[in-house]
Amino acid sequence: MIQKLHIDAHSKALRLFCGFGLLWFLVLPINAQEISSIPGAFAQIGIGARSAGLGYTGTAGAIGSGAMAWNPAAIYSDNGMELALSYVDQLEVVEFGYAALSIPLKNNRNAIAISAHYSGDEALTEESAKVAYAHRIGFIWLGAAVGIRRAMYGKNKLNAGDYVVFDADEIAEGLSRQVSGTATGYTIEAGMRMMWSRDLAVSLSARNISAPMLWRSYSQARPGKKSYIESVPLELATGVKYQLSDRVSGALEWVPALESDAISRIGLGASFLPVEMIALRVGRVIFHDGIQNETNTFGFGIRTPKSAGLNIRADYAYIISDLARTQQLSLSIGL
Repeated sequence: MIQKLHIDAHSKALRLFCGFGLLWFLVLPINAQEISSIPGAFAQIGIGARSAGLGYTGTAGAIGSGAMAWNPAAIYSDNGMELALSYVDQLEVVEFGYAALSIPLKNNRNAIAISAHYSGDEALTEESAKVAYAHRIGFIWLGAAVGIRRAMYGKNKLNAGDYVVFDADEIAEGLSRQVSGTATGYTIEAGMRMMWSRDLAVSLSARNISAPMLWRSYSQARPGKKSYIESVPLELATGVKYQLSDRVSGALEWVPALESDAISRIGLGASFLPVEMIALRVGRVIFHDGIQNETNTFGFGIRTPKSAGLNIRADYAYIISDLARTQQLSLSIGL
């Protein structure tokens, strides 16, 4: 009996290693493609207050509709169809609105999900929509997602107070030199989530495997439209989540630098449930850039008790960095 258990464990470990190796083999060659010179466009900001409060460790930690922004292999939910809504005040500058819906299929062996996001202002507005599919093979979930993206920029307008500093001729000249335009493109993503045991999950997510954007720009000072194609940078993330007990869990995420000018990061998070309905969270993001600019995250969540027959959860995250503060609010509703 002991020998059989040892063989089963060895077989599961071998499948785990082979699965990771296959996904890395598929996505790493894409690292050779030219990385966008506008890395801020459609950047991965880690939407979802629950994962953000845990040090941005959603690759393995997020499940259901909340996983659409992290890992398409984890869009399934044991609690049935789920709707997630999120609001993000990123660095006190950019506001994000986000919605996602996940639908489990066929006795929870398959799942589909859709999501949409809107962010920005007159300087740069971004919109995107995405659809994902996940399938379970034994203890492994595999997922893929495709999305479309659209951006508009250079729609800045002047307020009445601006005329106090500049005269009319200066304002007219400045507006004539303003560069405006649009961008359209798509993204392809893939992921894997392995339930090593009831308490341990290991995940890998490849974001922007192919993500070209066609930019079209123009200005009054330079007649004629300019067009060029740039790609949103590829990002690979590996995550681990472990349930220490019914009340305590931990998560880890590693995002390596794929280019010489990129920065790798590690996210750590821990969650504690003092009572069934309340979760307290803390996390830390460590950047390997040679300077002290780590990010600390805090958060909490409130959910309906299981006895109520409802599945509603509200989460809040507060992120402290050297640049500015970020806040996130999320609402998850079981349908």
